[in-house]
Amino acid sequence: MALQESGEMYLETILVLSRKSSYVRAIDVGEYMGYSKPSVSRAMSHLKSGGFIFVKDNLLHLTDTDRAVAEKIYERHCC
Repeated sequence: MALQESGEMYLETILVLSRKSSYVRAIDVGEYMGYSKPSVSRAMSHLKSGGFIFVKDNLLHLTDTDRAVAEKIYERHCC
């Protein structure tokens, strides 16, 4: 499954939040990005079904491969 720009932004946000805290919840992503709960829920569902993230104990985690993708996106946006 190809990742669209909005998906990249969600992955980047999960990465940034995971660097600030030991856990990331969907509500944290929504607050950080300024998006509604339904929008974030739908996006997380797409990312989960695409294998980009996994959810354990209601916490969001990036797969190892997608953590590397998120880090590249983050670096690109920082420079």
